[in-house]
Order: sequence, then C-alpha cells, then structure tokens
Amino acid sequence: MKKAILLLLALIPSQIFSQQTLVKIFKSEVLNENRTIRIHLPKSYDSSNVNYPLAITLDGEYMFYNLVGNAELLLANNKIPEMVIVGIDQNYKDNAEKYARWQDCNYNSETTELKDKGVNFEKFINTELISYLSKNYKAGKYKILAGHSLTASYSNFLLSNKSAFNAFILLSPYMPASLSQKVSNNLWKTDKNLSYYISTSDYDLRGHSSSIAKFDSLLHTKQLDPKVTYTINKFKKETHYSLINRSFPKALMNCFQEFQLITDDELENEKDLLAYLKNKYTKIKQLYDLSLPIRKDDIESIYWIAEDREDWNLLKRIGDFSIELYPDYADGYFMLSTVEEQNQNYEMALQLYKKGYDKLGDDVLNKSDFYRDIERLEKIMKESK
Repeated sequence: MKKAILLLLALIPSQIFSQQTLVKIFKSEVLNENRTIRIHLPKSYDSSNVNYPLAITLDGEYMFYNLVGNAELLLANNKIPEMVIVGIDQNYKDNAEKYARWQDCNYNSETTELKDKGVNFEKFINTELISYLSKNYKAGKYKILAGHSLTASYSNFLLSNKSAFNAFILLSPYMPASLSQKVSNNLWKTDKNLSYYISTSDYDLRGHSSSIAKFDSLLHTKQLDPKVTYTINKFKKETHYSLINRSFPKALMNCFQEFQLITDDELENEKDLLAYLKNKYTKIKQLYDLSLPIRKDDIESIYWIAEDREDWNLLKRIGDFSIELYPDYADGYFMLSTVEEQNQNYEMALQLYKKGYDKLGDDVLNKSDFYRDIERLEKIMKESK
C-alpha cells in the first residue's frame, strides 16, 4: 500500500502541489519592500484545527519545491508529520540591480556579525514573517530553517537560545573559523532542544567542503549538549546542487526523530514497552507541539515483541490499552485471546478471538487465515473435555 502511495505521488506531483501551494507578495515593513513567498499547506489543512510544524527555506525559487516533494514522500511513509512549508524567493536582482540573496545574507565572516541588510533580514524572518504565518496559516511552535550555500551559512545567525527555530537544515554552507566557533558554542550548551543537520559532497565547492570538515572536527572536541541532535552527511558523487535532493530526506528525518514509528532496535533494552510507548507520545507533544493519537503501527510493534518475550502480563496490559483506544480494532482482542490461551482459559480465549475476527473488514485479504485460529481453539476445547 505504501509503495502504491509513493508511486501515485511520483506520477501526479503537479496535482498535489497545485492544490496546496500559494504564491504571495508579502509587504515587509522591516525590509521596506515586497517579497515573494511560497506557501505549501497540508492536505488536512481545511478540515483540521491543529497548528502544524513550520519549515521555512531560503532560496525559495529552487529549494521550496525540493523540500515540498521530499516532505510529501516522507509523509506518505509516516516518517514525518504534515507541515506548513514556506519558501522565500531570493534569486533575483533588486531595484539597485544587486542580487537579493547577497544583500539579504550580508555578514562579516571575520567578526561573525551581520551587516547592512543582513541585520534586517534576520528580523524579517525571526519576527515579522513568523508572526504573520502563525496568525494566518496555523504555523505552530516547532520551526525549521533551511538554506543552501550562502543562505545556509547565513542561517547560522538565527541559531541561538532566543531564536524562534528548533531545527536547522544547512546544505553546503561555508563555515569560516569564526562562524564555526560561534555555532559550536551554541551546540555545546543550549537551553532548548535543537536539531542541526549539515551536508556536503565529494564534488561540492572545495572551500565549503573543507570548512565543513574543519567545523565537524572542532565540534567533536567537546561533548554536545544532550538536547542537541546533530547529523552530518558527505555524499559520494554529488555536486554542490545535486546534494540538495539527497540531503532533504535525511535532514527531515533528523528533525523528526522522535516522531517516527517505533523500531525493534530502540525497544531492545526496554522492559516496560507500554510505558515506553506512552512516554514516546508525551515527547512528541513536548518537542513538536503535536497531540498525536497513538498509532496502531506502534501498538503492533510492542505487541509482537511482548508476545515474542512471552511476557503475558505485559501483553494483557497492551491488549486492554489497545481496546481502550481502538475498540473496533481487532488486534487488542487477539492479544487478550493469546493471554487467555496461555492461561489455558480456552473458552475465554475463543470468545475474545471471535470478537477480534468480527472486527476484521472484508478488505483483509488473508481473513481466512485468522479463521483457522478459531478452528484451532475449538479443536483444543474439544480435546480438553
């Protein structure tokens, strides 16, 4: 099913994007000019009252659609939540015939201080634009900032405890020594949870690639703050531009590590799987401000492990919890049936299994396989008399 969704997304991207994407002229009082922004709204936007994570990308003309496309594919695979995605156009000449991105991202690489328009552009993003998006487009508390090359370098100036952003996606930034030191200080000690992703490649711009390597070495001279999630990728056979599409999936998954479905590896040393599951969704609420219902896939993950461990008391708790959340979902009844069978309460096991079987829809292709367990339990009951 997931493969079918991915194929569908690959075949009809124009229909997806045209229904959800807006291009607006934003009058900025901070910059005293009009700016073009692109806004991608989640498919559930009109029918939902929730506030969504917000991802803003600079270099909007080419970064925005890369980000949207990769986000949609990861969303279809349940790797990230729905987001409001915004791109800020910068690749054009302004009224003075100067390229906007160079004026927007102006900074002194020796002093690591913003200068000229670079000062106001930071205020435009961190206050004016975010305020507008929060009021008009259900943008929530969790915010991501992405940039490429110069705009990735500039994004580091919004990395601080006072920043509105919780996550940074920096694709091939140039990291001069002074900026590397400033960023490292923020990642060694921070007051809030931060996700920091950086990428380069074999055929990246030499100055960028070497400066990123030096930054990574500097960063590892001290212990990162426990609240920081840091990832660096160096892609083989990619260029300064082709690394963009390779980076976004890994970067977004880095931003939403806690959101992703439970894996067997993370449960390996956990004893109380149900407590771990509940705590995971508490973390999701704390980190991303998402009141996410516990997903059936996550319940199934702890179900199979509890059964494999033959921890019948835990399996009973999981089964009761599953039925409480999803009374029309078959698996909770199957879990309780397994527990009763282990306790040799075959009549109760059969009743519970039949309840679960009745919850199975006609679209379950292997429904007949489930019925065989009913026949097996009936045979056990007959032989036990």
